[in-house]
Amino acid sequence: MATEATPTAKAAALLENVRRTPLAHGRLRDGKQALRWNIARTVEDCGVPQRLADRIAFQLVFKFGPAAVGDQRTWRAVGELLRRDVDRLKNHVVLVERQIIVALPKLSAQQIEDLLEELQASDSTIARTILNTALDAADPRTAARRYLAEFHAVVHDLKNIDPAVARTFANATFMAHAPREKARAHFRRFADLMAKFRDDVEFVRTVARAACRAADPIKAAEGFVAKHDTVVAQLTSTGVESSIARSLAAIASSSAEPLPTARKLLQNFEAVLALAKETHPQIARSIALSACRATEPLRAARVYMNNYDTIMRVIGETDPRRAPVVASQAFRSDNPLRWAKRYLAELQAAG
Repeated sequence: MATEATPTAKAAALLENVRRTPLAHGRLRDGKQALRWNIARTVEDCGVPQRLADRIAFQLVFKFGPAAVGDQRTWRAVGELLRRDVDRLKNHVVLVERQIIVALPKLSAQQIEDLLEELQASDSTIARTILNTALDAADPRTAARRYLAEFHAVVHDLKNIDPAVARTFANATFMAHAPREKARAHFRRFADLMAKFRDDVEFVRTVARAACRAADPIKAAEGFVAKHDTVVAQLTSTGVESSIARSLAAIASSSAEPLPTARKLLQNFEAVLALAKETHPQIARSIALSACRATEPLRAARVYMNNYDTIMRVIGETDPRRAPVVASQAFRSDNPLRWAKRYLAELQAAG
């Protein structure tokens, strides 16, 4: 006689089967709706976000019906498995709750980690962006692979025209219906407009990101550049160093009121610069430019300085020569050590 499956084994099989097919949509009749509610509450009681519990419960009842979804022991096991996956995605993949709620009915945590590793092996610089976008698709793995292929196709087509912005255009257009054609059309009209900024690659990338997503890219780019030039002229007329003025203008030009925003950013920049120079003069300007846009600039600056010191201490134990470079790049991250170790690995791999 066959041994009856344990609640955990049955729960794992149910979740696997939910993920085998696209998410179902529709309405449940009263009896099934009540069953869905009972399953959702049991799963939520295990520490699973409510919206995720509701979505999983709906899929179970809609796809398999009352006879196949088991009893409360099975539902609790479903909740425990989901809670572990939620914790794994938060701590290992660093997804936010919204992404987790969207993703777990489609893929397990292991499948999401495997997908991220696959994308990183192909292109670590765009892997996270593509994963975040693909999780919203009906079939995240198929979508991610298609997005990555389109991204690389756009980069390949544009790299001989202008390598500095090829990846920016690819990033902005890889989800389009015809990405390469769209990227090329935008680029041809964009190139002349950006000619005077060719020495300021970061600004060109900023404008490209803003323009490529607009309904009329060239109009958006012209408006962005006009705002930028006005802000730069205003700031430099008051004695602000040109490079600082351009950096602040690039930030302020995205706002509804560029000039007031730029003045506020300048105040924040000067306050943070004075603070950072006391203990971190070597990166004071970088910290000030990063923290000036925060709601609480001085608080953000202290976090950045602490991140920098932590990275210097930890990375300095294994690679003191590269520690300053790594720290200067990773101190802005919400998870500085994780990103510092990843950046260090990339530097070491590149020799």
